[in-house]
Amino acid sequence: MRAAALYRVSTKRQVKNEEDSIPVQQHLLRSYASERGWELVAEYLEPGVSAYKLSSMDRDILQDALRDAETGKYDVLLVFKADRLSRNSFEYPMVLWRLHRAGVEVIAVADAPGGRKLNVDDQMEKLLRFIEGWQAETESKNTSIRVSQAMLELARQGKWTGGRPPYGFRLSSSKNGLPLEIEPQEVEVIKEMVRLYLEEDMGSKKIAEELNSRGLRTREGRPWRDSRVRDVLQNPIIAGLPAYNRTRQGDRPGRQVRVRNRYDINNPEIIIPRDENGNPRPVPEYTIIPLETWLKLTHKMKSLASNTAPDTRTLDSPALLTGFLKCGYCGRGFVSSKKNNSKVMAPNGKIYNYKRASYRCVTKARISTEYCQGQGSYSQKKIDTIFMAELENFLSNLDLGNLENYINSRQSFNMARVQHQIKQLEKELEKARRRHKNWVDRLNQFFAEPDKSIYSEELMAREIKKAEDDMAQLEKQLGELKSEYQQNHIEREKLQQFVKLAPHWFEIFKEAPTDIKKRMLAQIIDRVILWRDRMEILYKVDLTRLAQATGETADGTVELRVAVSM
Repeated sequence: MRAAALYRVSTKRQVKNEEDSIPVQQHLLRSYASERGWELVAEYLEPGVSAYKLSSMDRDILQDALRDAETGKYDVLLVFKADRLSRNSFEYPMVLWRLHRAGVEVIAVADAPGGRKLNVDDQMEKLLRFIEGWQAETESKNTSIRVSQAMLELARQGKWTGGRPPYGFRLSSSKNGLPLEIEPQEVEVIKEMVRLYLEEDMGSKKIAEELNSRGLRTREGRPWRDSRVRDVLQNPIIAGLPAYNRTRQGDRPGRQVRVRNRYDINNPEIIIPRDENGNPRPVPEYTIIPLETWLKLTHKMKSLASNTAPDTRTLDSPALLTGFLKCGYCGRGFVSSKKNNSKVMAPNGKIYNYKRASYRCVTKARISTEYCQGQGSYSQKKIDTIFMAELENFLSNLDLGNLENYINSRQSFNMARVQHQIKQLEKELEKARRRHKNWVDRLNQFFAEPDKSIYSEELMAREIKKAEDDMAQLEKQLGELKSEYQQNHIEREKLQQFVKLAPHWFEIFKEAPTDIKKRMLAQIIDRVILWRDRMEILYKVDLTRLAQATGETADGTVELRVAVSM
């Protein structure tokens, strides 16, 4: 008898440490095969693979086991328990059916004394398998809910919810106290970072350079980088506020992505300990710097981020648009260059020498002409003249009444469009829900009276899964549209602020010296895209900075695109 064994655990922690860990499963299944004199010809290992979150089609190791069964590699498949095959109630029978169709017997070794054969032929056994799969699936959902709720409650109480300790902390060796404790050496580095930022007025990049020059390294032994410095300083736990819910499920199982404003304690998604009035309540044992100091620090960091000046190359270059200008064909920037030219002056034939300034596409100038189909260089004088004329025309001669009418009409159009799409999606979602319910009802009837069903179990399971996928996709699209609906209101307010501020800004801009002009330009221009026959100006106006220049109040960002023929 040729046997194979399938080992699976749902989490990485279970691989070695739990009572149903991989080593435990291996010992039991190998002993089971040895006692019966069976040859163990294959072992399939799925460490940290959730049979609930992942479809059987996405489990590569399981698919290998099924293909080997269908090619006759083994006669019996040993599993620790029945739910090692799948925790999905609709896929579990299908996986077992494929194995039995290949002539492979399946035994759940730990489900009963001497093992339990998983029989696919008997209809009552099918019903039992469905119930087992449903129970396993429900238990996975309930466990997930219980864990999430427990995590939230721990976070609200200021307790650590698990994971790798943040910089400045280590896991506590005490069994009775808090799970984390302060790491003295790392705490001194954090305090020095705070001092350099607030007292020495250093930015995160300079702080990273200073730490590296002193021979200090990160916990992993790597040089400090500005992004790592910001990550450490912005984490509210250094002010005694452990934060939870800073990541969310990504687009693939097991992948986590950071939420926006993941260190903003005013973000309603982020859970931190609070008092009965909803105010932050630092945990004294975790407090490295006072909350007031941390708030001052993060406020300064946000202010610097919102007032980031153009890079050095943009400011130092004599060309007005270096740093803003992008090639419409390859997407790369332009560099400023000057070339010696000469011209014969008629009628005396005197030669006049001069320098011709131009913007050159980086791809054409430094990489290869074959990678960009655009023009290699443009006259700086021509491009700057066109740009300045358009900028003055756009900001000085702005018809505020027409722009406000445009805002209102655009708002009405967008709102009507989004509302229509929401209604359509809600109808489609209701249809998908009815379809799902009908197929589930048919499946239940099949288990009650299988001989009277005109549909196969495989077909019904496939249709139910399709309906579930459709519902999930429609719910996602509905959420995105409702978010867009709310965003329209915010966009309207920002555009109205822009209408109010724009004319005053250009008056100040015209009187400013060149270096200030470049800084001001960075406040309203995201980029200028250059094509052979046109220029596209993308205005991305930081209203906070625009208002500071005009002595008024506003906040947010507004985006507009303007095309100009050349």
